Amino acid sequence: MILIALLLTFIILISIPILGFKIIKAFIKKDRPRLYKLFGLLLILILVPGFFWQILPGSDFFWGPIEKVHEKNYNEELTGFEFHDGELLYEYVTERAFNGDGYSIWIYEIDEETARYFKNPNPDFFTKYPNPEFRSDWETEYWKKTPFDTNEQKFLDFAHSSLDEMDFELEDLLNESGNYYAYKYYIQNFSEGRSYVANIDFYIICPDRKLIVKINHNT
Repeated sequence: MILIALLLTFIILISIPILGFKIIKAFIKKDRPRLYKLFGLLLILILVPGFFWQILPGSDFFWGPIEKVHEKNYNEELTGFEFHDGELLYEYVTERAFNGDGYSIWIYEIDEETARYFKNPNPDFFTKYPNPEFRSDWETEYWKKTPFDTNEQKFLDFAHSSLDEMDFELEDLLNESGNYYAYKYYIQNFSEGRSYVANIDFYIICPDRKLIVKINHNT
């Protein structure tokens, strides 16, 4: 989807100078009907990317509700329970390469109802989620209770980031009782028999702290 959007934006950026040249020709020839049509088309080409990328004033009124629905659906696929992420407490996002490589971590404050649910989640939470059909070519580790299993350390190392602006680190959350963690990962294999973690989505839920941590690292 992102690649399609980038391609369309690239096409639009190329079209604008061509359109500008045609506008100049129409102006010189004093062809007002054609000039008005070209100006209208130019306005559309300028407004559409701004609307799509949400930099145009007012575009959030359209995209905001859509993003909220997507957010709830994503969390249901992640945990089996529909909820909004809540207030963003911490964010660290690197610049992404054209193929999506990069690192992101978000920490949200979940609401009281969501926190209460995760203190005693449905049993399916531990056996069916995150939904393995999401990123079906990745391996899935379903939700587990903390403390973190040190046999899984290589996955945490790949997902790890220091939380400079918070009064805790990921290790603190993973060693507290009453929390949960899960992850999905992709292993890159080589012909010589070597392998390493190439991509990961790592999640932590802390009902008492009312937090959810979402991490993505692609290489």
